[in-house]
Amino acid sequence: TVRIEMDGETDEFTIVGRMEADPSQKRISNESPVGAALLGAKIGEVVEVTTPIVRYKCKVLEIK
Repeated sequence: TVRIEMDGETDEFTIVGRMEADPSQKRISNESPVGAALLGAKIGEVVEVTTPIVRYKCKVLEIK
């Protein structure tokens, strides 16, 4: 579970496998753009998330 800051707002996600993913429950796949970008990130690190539509950065605030 990781808490991030993006565009001045915070959000929290649990990164799971594809079969367990449920975005409505804040459970995202490790294969999704956000999940893949956050894998291996450390607290305080700013990661870039790239989707087919947009590219943005988010900062890792906490890892549980």
